[in-house]
Amino acid sequence: MRRYWLSIIIAVLAVSGIGSYYSFGRQNYLPQYKLETIQGDPQESAAVTLSGSYYGDMRSEPLEVNTAGSEYGGLNTNLRLLLTKSPWYYRQPDIQQLLIDHKSFMRGKGNMNGFYRDEERVIYADVSIKNKGSDTPLAALKLTLLHEAADKVSTLEQTYKLPKESEYIAVEDVQLIDDKIYLLVHKFYKNNKPVNYEIVVMDLASGKLLRNEKFENWSSRTEDMQMQVGIILTDKPSAPSDTILFNVSEVKINKNTRDVYSDKLSEKYYSYSYRTGLLTELPDTFWQSADDTDITISLQNDYFYLTEYGPDHIILSRYNIKTKKQERAYASVSAEQLGVDEIKSVQINSDRVYLLFNQAGIPGAAVLDLANGDAVFTGRTVEISDEQKTDEDMKENLHLLNLEIVENIKD
Repeated sequence: MRRYWLSIIIAVLAVSGIGSYYSFGRQNYLPQYKLETIQGDPQESAAVTLSGSYYGDMRSEPLEVNTAGSEYGGLNTNLRLLLTKSPWYYRQPDIQQLLIDHKSFMRGKGNMNGFYRDEERVIYADVSIKNKGSDTPLAALKLTLLHEAADKVSTLEQTYKLPKESEYIAVEDVQLIDDKIYLLVHKFYKNNKPVNYEIVVMDLASGKLLRNEKFENWSSRTEDMQMQVGIILTDKPSAPSDTILFNVSEVKINKNTRDVYSDKLSEKYYSYSYRTGLLTELPDTFWQSADDTDITISLQNDYFYLTEYGPDHIILSRYNIKTKKQERAYASVSAEQLGVDEIKSVQINSDRVYLLFNQAGIPGAAVLDLANGDAVFTGRTVEISDEQKTDEDMKENLHLLNLEIVENIKD
């Protein structure tokens, strides 16, 4: 029997080797690209990657392009990409920094939103369900604390009763304010009614459970409606922040159609302050936009940013959560000002606004200063192969439809 298994393994390796040889060989003939600077500081685009596909010779190849060059992910290079590409969790700057600084502490900690880090300590919080299948299910909290200067690790554990067993439970945010640890816990039930978020407060020194604060007002009015609640954190979830945002939508359930949640009946945004415990509805006049306009939102410290954009423009607005001051259209930029034909998509990250655009059918990227809308970088995709194709060939073959922002922290 062992002889047969050995034959099978040898055959699989042979086929894989031939396939890899063919795949890597054919990729030598694929054109190479990079994101070339038109104006501004190239360092501003260090985190930018354009991704999509290259169409040629009756086949499609996954492709990523940035300022360093391009990389294909073809038929038999999936193994190589799997080995070299990091999951989204490991591509977050704060997670990368924690891995560099405290590799042993990070072992077994996989919830990106379970971390908190300030100048003194790192906290990781996790939650699970105990007594599954019983009438007395419990939420079991486990917090691991690292005092960075002393390199000392301690653990806090607590349990509290659940009204019924949930299908899913997770820590969505961790904050430390005035020696109290605040945990945002999300519970999901099969029928998803009501939406269950709660704030669990623990004493930092003793680990004592001080209180639970439940959000009770997000429940559906009738059986054919459902509340959908999303949370909005800052770009670096582990960073200290007093505020989180909730996006709350009520949708009609259409069981007889393919799109079950096709009708959105209402939508609201709320800010919640850990320090005061106040849940405040944001004014509709700030975040509502025209029906034909796409939007991107972001929480940056005390500001809620809203970006409205279309093919020919981008408009930046912001709302100060603490002072309640609105600044509608504090900055605007047109496609013409950027020297491009069409704005395709927009993202906000840290203090920058990132744009994917098309110029004469060729994809490119721009970076704006979030504070004032000034362009700090503009670049377009160019071919860097020895046998360069024409712009018409690039229009036909190059389809970079996605914009990814990934910061890489160097050790």
